[in-house]
Amino acid sequence: MKKELNYTSPATSKAIGELGIKWKASAYWQHVPGQNKYILKDKLEPFKTGVPAYNITELGHLIPFGFFNEMKVLKLLDGYFKVLTGEDTWITYISEAEARAHYLIYLVKSGLATLYDKKTEEKVQVSPDKPIPTKP
Repeated sequence: MKKELNYTSPATSKAIGELGIKWKASAYWQHVPGQNKYILKDKLEPFKTGVPAYNITELGHLIPFGFFNEMKVLKLLDGYFKVLTGEDTWITYISEAEARAHYLIYLVKSGLATLYDKKTEEKVQVSPDKPIPTKP
């Protein structure tokens, strides 16, 4: 399995950030200037900007307590994962990290889970007009 499949994609990571979710990640996606691609880096290099790349353990910490046991993520026989991202809406993803990330996005966007800023303990406002990314 490719190393990149153990982490959320750059697009999914950006969608998580747009929801106001901030969590230290063990890896980062670094944009390659002049090219339309990202490279996975284990550590963010000084003076470089990157997008957090979350693995399944980090996503387990992000999914609010109580929802993890109820998580609607199914592993299929062919190695793909299906996740509930709406009422009776199941989407297939190529990795467990992507499936968990989209489940987290669904919980927040649907209002089922409330996020709080860890420093200020204030509720994080989520804009309902931002679409949930559905691209596997």
